[in-house]
This record gives sequence, C-alpha cells and structure tokens, in this order.
Amino acid sequence: MNEDLFAAAEVVGIVAFAVSGGYAAVRAGMDWLGVVVLAVVVAVGGGTLRDLLLGIEPVWWVTAPGLLIVAAVTSLVVIAVASRHPQSKVDSWRIVLYADAGGLASFTVTGASIALAEDVRPWVAVVFGVITGTGGGVIRDVLVRRKPLVLVGEIYALASVAGAALYVVLRQTTVPTGAAALSAGAVVLLIRVGAIHWHWHLPRFSAPHA
Repeated sequence: MNEDLFAAAEVVGIVAFAVSGGYAAVRAGMDWLGVVVLAVVVAVGGGTLRDLLLGIEPVWWVTAPGLLIVAAVTSLVVIAVASRHPQSKVDSWRIVLYADAGGLASFTVTGASIALAEDVRPWVAVVFGVITGTGGGVIRDVLVRRKPLVLVGEIYALASVAGAALYVVLRQTTVPTGAAALSAGAVVLLIRVGAIHWHWHLPRFSAPHA
C-alpha cells in the first residue's frame, strides 16, 4: 500500500477506534482515566494482536508512539465533548457503532496489507485483516462487559471478511494498491453502516430461560 495512504488509514483507524472506546467508557460510567485507557487500548488492540501473531517485533505502536498520542488526545476530546454535551445511552451507543465502523474499515485494510507484506498466503492475509479490524472492538466490548459484536449476530466480522478478501484479490491483479485499499475500505464501511442503519443481523439462537 502507498505509504502516505497507509499512514492516513492508520490515523483514521486510531481516531475512530479511540472515539469508539472512549464513548463506550463514557456510556459504562467510567471515570476520566478509564475513558483514556479504554480509548487507547481499543485503538491499538487489533494491530497489537496482529503483530504478536505474525511475530513482528516490536509491535507497531512501539516504533510509532505518535499514534498513541493521537489516541490519547482523541480520548481527551471525547471527555470534553461528553462533559459539555451529555448523550443519552442510545445516542452514545450509536456514536460507538459508527466510529467503530470507520475503525473496522481502516484496520481491515491495513491488517491485510501488513500480512501480505509478511508473505503469508492470501487467505491468511484475509484472516489477519479481520483480526486487525475486529480486535479492538472485541477488547472494548469485553472491558465494558458487553457481548462482543462479532458473537451476537451483527453483520460485523462479515463486513471485515468481505473487505479483506476484496483487497487481497485486487492485490493479485493490476489494480493499483491505493485503489484496492480504498475500494476494500469502502466495502467494509458500506456493509457495516448499512447493517447499523437497517438493523441487518445474522440468525442467532435465543438464550434458554432459567
């Protein structure tokens, strides 16, 4: 992927997931430190998991600490906005979902790109795109004691799979890398936002009554 486009995608992903994690913390009633910690952890979680599984040392944010600062500053903006304009629980969760969609799109593409650079098989690169895209959201949901979106029928991981697969396929053609990245990211975003807006869900089992 073009270096400038890759850097831009990482920043977009960091900001989006930091907003997602920060507002999830606000909605969960955490204190200001909790908002900062959750925002940063969610922002870097998926990429950290990817690097650990791929054996990349050191993990990406160690060599790019500026992105940690971006996540922390974003969390402070969330604190300021949430303090001045308290949101209802419904509204704050909608912010989490839409911000998460942006992070999912950005990190799915960067994750698949990094995996391809490590010379893994194409289908493995798709898996790593999904891990990178969904990892932060899973961490967020676990820390605020919600069932992870990937496990409750949401069109979430499937959106990431579609985008990662498209990116990997386009990389095997003559399509420019930048165009492949933008196309794949757009697919993830459109599917996920559509699922949020129109309430698309996968079939799921009802919990048994006690």
